Amino acid sequence: MLKIYLLLFSFAIGSFLKAQEVHSALQLRNSHLWRGIEVSAGLIYTGDLHLDYKNFYAGFWAGGNVDGSYKEFNNYIGYKNKHLTLELWDIYNFSPGATYNNREFFNYSAKQTGRFWDLRSYYTISDTFPLVLSWNTVVFGRDRNNENTENKYSSFVSGEYPVYKKNDLEVRGRVGYGFTINSSGEKNNFFAKESGFNEISLMVSKSFTIQGYKIPIGIWGMWNPVNNNAFLQFSVQAYSF
Repeated sequence: MLKIYLLLFSFAIGSFLKAQEVHSALQLRNSHLWRGIEVSAGLIYTGDLHLDYKNFYAGFWAGGNVDGSYKEFNNYIGYKNKHLTLELWDIYNFSPGATYNNREFFNYSAKQTGRFWDLRSYYTISDTFPLVLSWNTVVFGRDRNNENTENKYSSFVSGEYPVYKKNDLEVRGRVGYGFTINSSGEKNNFFAKESGFNEISLMVSKSFTIQGYKIPIGIWGMWNPVNNNAFLQFSVQAYSF
């Protein structure tokens, strides 16, 4: 697995050397939500830096909170055309309170690593019917059965649609279902305690312009019927280019 990681890293370096565009963004949030889960709460910052080369891109994503209880650093590569997006994310949450291996970034042993690889795909039906269908599967890492002998291949499928859009205001709805491809007789998956619709989301975004400076803000309501909880996130984008 380390060899594969080095290949991905080499691709990222190659993209940097040939990059046609460089993009970055910084957001401030009151929580970090993901596929029906509240990963962390409190004042959170998330930052992204990625490099584009034709239809390909590679980048880094990081998140943390002000008290240091949440820390995350991810690498990713992707391909995108008009309707299809494919990505592979190497995700490493090294928060101090983690119950898994959070001290060995380059440990790629399937039974020992604290990271996981998330294979993502998104397909937009058409410009006139912009429904986004997504299939995502954890293909490696700390998504293991209780005996730590096999990967469970937890998966999350979703549909997302812009239900309202006018000027700088947009409202999007998303419904997602989590399950395991290899259940090993266990009910839980990476996202919830059992298979089911673990995310129902309503996301509102709007941009405000103050003295020529554009400030996008977001409100995200997320419900998880499987785990019987709900969350509300507020976010503001400090910069992007």
